[in-house]
Amino acid sequence: MPSVNLERDGAVGWVTVSNPTIKNALNNDMGRQFATVCAKIEQDERIGCVVIRGEGGTFCSGADTDSWAEAYSDGVMTDEAYEASDSMYGTFVRFGQLPVPTIAAVRGAAVGAGFNLALAADTRVVARDARLIAGFTAAGIHPGGGFFTLARRLAGREMAGALGLFGQEISGERAYEVGFAATCVEDDRVEQTAAEMAMNVAGDPLLARRVKRSFQIETAGPFLTWDGALEVERGVQMWSQERRLSRAAQ
Repeated sequence: MPSVNLERDGAVGWVTVSNPTIKNALNNDMGRQFATVCAKIEQDERIGCVVIRGEGGTFCSGADTDSWAEAYSDGVMTDEAYEASDSMYGTFVRFGQLPVPTIAAVRGAAVGAGFNLALAADTRVVARDARLIAGFTAAGIHPGGGFFTLARRLAGREMAGALGLFGQEISGERAYEVGFAATCVEDDRVEQTAAEMAMNVAGDPLLARRVKRSFQIETAGPFLTWDGALEVERGVQMWSQERRLSRAAQ
């Protein structure tokens, strides 16, 4: 059954995105589970760092398009579709603003919303052969989740445009080279490397939370806020969804 789970190993929380039959794509229910997981992390003062990963060697292939299509009626956005999108991306923001340091352990592929989820973490450990793909425009959908804002913060305007506007795919090794990741390692070393990084800070959970707050304040940058980016994108992304579904029905 598709799920987002939290396990604690000492002071490290492990969040696992699990929907392996469709490469850990996210559906509406998983978005709600993710919000619950974030609440547990916020309230558990024993946790000093969180690592997020995908089950079965793939990080996340994006949104479960069948699940999202069900929230549209005759190709027209419903209140349910708007609320589902708002909830999912809002949860990504919440994860990105958790009071503890976060690491994304990226293996396999991170596509669309899955790429956004990886970018939401404070840093990333990626497999050399991982595939990072924005993929929105190729699917006929306007980018969402604050993709341009997140990508620019990490790798600059050129890379944000190359991936989000022009649909370029990059490998984990290239992601490390341009600033999307702290390190890249062989696939079978990703989670162990993330665990080692997590333990560097997690041992003193209270200090970790204090340091995380300073990190947030000092690295925010003079860019459009993440929430602001979501507002800019939301209407046109919903329009593109309606348009794509309408074309598919013809």
